[in-house]
Amino acid sequence: MAKELYNGIYSSHKLVFIERIEKNIDYYLKNRVLEVKRLEQELFCVLSKSNLTAVLKELKENPEFDIQVINSINLFKSNGTYCLLIDLSSVVNNYSILLKVLLNSATDESSRQEYKEILPAIVQIFKAAEFYMSRNNLKQSYNDVVFKNQVFDGLDGFDIFLSTDYDIIKKAYFDTTISRVLPQNLNKSFNLFDLQTSVSRYDYSAGIFPELCLCLAVEELLKIKVSKRVQYIRILLSELSRISSHIYFISGIAKIIGADMAHSFSLLEREHVLRILETITGSRINPNFIKIGGIKKDFKPETIINIKDSLSRILKSVYRLETLLLDNSIITAKLKNTGAADKDMALACGVTGPNLRASGARYDIRKNRNLMLYKDLSFLVAIGKYGDCLERVQIRFREIYQSIKIIDQVINDLPDEYIKKPVDISEIELEYSEMISCVECPHGVFKIFIEMKNNKVLNLVILGPSKNSIYLAEKILPGNRVEDVEIILASLDINSGELMS
Repeated sequence: MAKELYNGIYSSHKLVFIERIEKNIDYYLKNRVLEVKRLEQELFCVLSKSNLTAVLKELKENPEFDIQVINSINLFKSNGTYCLLIDLSSVVNNYSILLKVLLNSATDESSRQEYKEILPAIVQIFKAAEFYMSRNNLKQSYNDVVFKNQVFDGLDGFDIFLSTDYDIIKKAYFDTTISRVLPQNLNKSFNLFDLQTSVSRYDYSAGIFPELCLCLAVEELLKIKVSKRVQYIRILLSELSRISSHIYFISGIAKIIGADMAHSFSLLEREHVLRILETITGSRINPNFIKIGGIKKDFKPETIINIKDSLSRILKSVYRLETLLLDNSIITAKLKNTGAADKDMALACGVTGPNLRASGARYDIRKNRNLMLYKDLSFLVAIGKYGDCLERVQIRFREIYQSIKIIDQVINDLPDEYIKKPVDISEIELEYSEMISCVECPHGVFKIFIEMKNNKVLNLVILGPSKNSIYLAEKILPGNRVEDVEIILASLDINSGELMS
């Protein structure tokens, strides 16, 4: 029934569809869920540990829900109670459910032990949950080849342990312990102002997206309506950051392949994009530009002219870079059929973003969720078919072209409006509230869950796409050669900043 409703009548972003799912949860799980509510375009459920298994089975097996994907599991402390936050989604029906599971533990040590005890039951229903289990024994089992974290440029959040047969990988295990921050150190009370200035650290190649995600969440809580001009400027900055991140991704691929000219040229082109961002925001990596209710400052007329003049040059340069890199038959032969992931495997691993679209799934929340004002802009969602390294590179090039197209439309249709000052955070008075927010960042769907009271963020839980990409890497490395490990990992564009949580 849910599929018919989605496919036949309503588009994925219609709130009436979410309301239908909410009623179904109340009907099928009324005795097992303590609370269910809508947070923006997400569903949020609170339940006890004793009902977790039954709820997960119902969500997966009942066709009314069609939940097939587990995106993340996080342990955190909420109002003195230890909880699990489980992110589930249905890509077919385009909606997500966040489960807040109340644990029985009273201390950090006992909560971690309880967490370990719950995971096997979750794995029986969603196999991808095995990524969150303690698997340290695999370090001894898969020790034919070991890559320590410092080997990879930018991919410095994990160690890799491989079991091999000569030069062919048989099994792989990724240990992300080195990048993790203990929950009691990470999930603590934040002053909202301080958090705004530091949240961009969760994405070192495109810091604008964590900023945007946080501001969207708080604006939804406060029911703040943002002007069209501000939303367009946010879109413009997001797409410039997407271009910068994708070019940086391409530079990494070129470096590993040994295409020195393409590597140097891509770094030079990224520098041009970063200079535009620096002109607008005053910063190259950590913008601190998007504010609650607005932006730090409006554009000057000459800034808009400069961006418009730069678009055609960026387009020509990226096209030349693509020709330089992918018209080389030796390079394309190296990338083709390497690290391939089909659509079913990518979905099962909870992968989002370009890595999912390269495997043939047309899923982009800019269109699927009507993020901000993207619905007013004309652009295509690029998809692949085979999901190998070559297509993951090609998808990034196509997305750069679409981002240029979006920026051009934004500049030509930028309304002449007065931009109000951002909200004074010190004056916020808010009862205890929860909110979920997500954006389509260059690596996939970047989502946050926050708990707030007044101007304090009591908890911030990062639900980023890179953990899923690491899990996918564990699945696709077997069967490939050891010498291809670096290029496969680089093609997945893993952001180690997200792995802290």
